[in-house]
Amino acid sequence: MEEELRFINSHKGVTVKDVAADEFIKTFAAFLKKSGKFKIPEWSSYVKTGCHKVLAPFDPDWLYVRAAAVARYLYIRRRAGMKLLRNHFGGRKRGDLHREHHVLTGGKCIRYCLQQLAKMELIGIVQVRGDDDKVISTQGRQITNKGIRDMDRIARQIKRG
Repeated sequence: MEEELRFINSHKGVTVKDVAADEFIKTFAAFLKKSGKFKIPEWSSYVKTGCHKVLAPFDPDWLYVRAAAVARYLYIRRRAGMKLLRNHFGGRKRGDLHREHHVLTGGKCIRYCLQQLAKMELIGIVQVRGDDDKVISTQGRQITNKGIRDMDRIARQIKRG
């Protein structure tokens, strides 16, 4: 019976959901850096990620990590807009005299990551079209088939060891 179960599980595909988030994000960030298609802008060395932060990130490759986290979040949710992503990456802001409350993160970093991932054809824009094939509205971003394939391939590499 155990041999049969092992045989069945060996044919099951490994996806991003089967791998720990921190390992996947670190490995996918290295993939983005190695590909050479994801460009780091000048402002990334001194910009804060949100108004709830005191300092800019210390890691010079933090934008690769943020893009990998955005891609993983889109993989898990299948569709997300800027507001949802800003809320997910936001944090608690602490004032001097008032209580802490949640604030959205800055949109520039996330928007730039989405643009670069779209240039790599890993994500695409979801558009709603009318009867006359005109675009009525856009409803966020979603992961493409190429993005799913690349991310699952990296997850398989992590699972193998």
